[in-house]
Amino acid sequence: MKKNFNALLKALPNYGGIMLVNGQECSYSYLELSKPTGKYIARIVIKCVNIFMAKHYFRFIGNSCSPGLVMSEIIEQNGIQQFQTSGKGCGLIVCNVLGNNPVKDGVVIPADPFMIVNLDPAWQSFNDYKAAMTSKYRIRTNKVYELSNQITFKKLNDDGLEKWIPACAVLLFETLKHKTITIGSDLALVLRTYHQQLGDNYQINGYFKGDQLIGFISFIRDGDQMYAIHLGYNLSKGTKIHLYQRMMYDLIGICIEKEVKSLNLGRTAPEIKSTMGAIPIENSFIFFSRSKSFKWLIQYYANKIHKPLQYTLRHPFKTS
Repeated sequence: MKKNFNALLKALPNYGGIMLVNGQECSYSYLELSKPTGKYIARIVIKCVNIFMAKHYFRFIGNSCSPGLVMSEIIEQNGIQQFQTSGKGCGLIVCNVLGNNPVKDGVVIPADPFMIVNLDPAWQSFNDYKAAMTSKYRIRTNKVYELSNQITFKKLNDDGLEKWIPACAVLLFETLKHKTITIGSDLALVLRTYHQQLGDNYQINGYFKGDQLIGFISFIRDGDQMYAIHLGYNLSKGTKIHLYQRMMYDLIGICIEKEVKSLNLGRTAPEIKSTMGAIPIENSFIFFSRSKSFKWLIQYYANKIHKPLQYTLRHPFKTS
């Protein structure tokens, strides 16, 4: 794990403690599923699962509140023996790893890919980035800016980030409300923890229509990499002006300005992100359990229920 994020992992609200993985100390977190909307039966199932989670039967190596920021490091051939747990309370161990290779004792379930934009060192400006695109995608990019030309953005860190966190949390909830998520229900606490632990290395750009905040995107720089972390927007106002794309295009522009080599745009909407030049990085969730019942249930889910995301990759750049 990256040492510079250890304090963040420990401060997040679902932090569980430290366990040894192949003799190395690793943070782990507890999982809490949340789905504010949707079918009543589905929400009941989630509540039942959360009963087990509340008893700390499930442990996530790393932290589910920091997807992509810190990945689990395991040895495939060592299986479940590489995890040293105390007591009998841990029924399931979950790891998020790059790739989807078979793992001894583990059930591998492919996750949606992380979408990574590799920035060409020759790009000195956002116009250079657009110039590298084919005409079709350059026109699409310009259209996003035309549709959102009445929107202004502000660096919320420069305006006292703490006062904007509650409004950002509302927008994040609006974006996530139809999804089953594992970062807990107190979204303001999650955003505040990032800011408290990382200071101004955790930046938030706010997007305004007049005086109203209608969208935000947060990001972290780690050396020559940038991570898009949280994104939320008013769906009724932002969808028709392609605010989602606008915020990520602006982040690409910031990366070029700061001479960052790669930008991790996260796991959602891979097809849209591929129109921006992002490429997929395969990753998966590995489930380990000493309980035959738990392992059978996870294997059944992997074989019979789980449906990998279907998407079509776009290729916006000119080929030489």
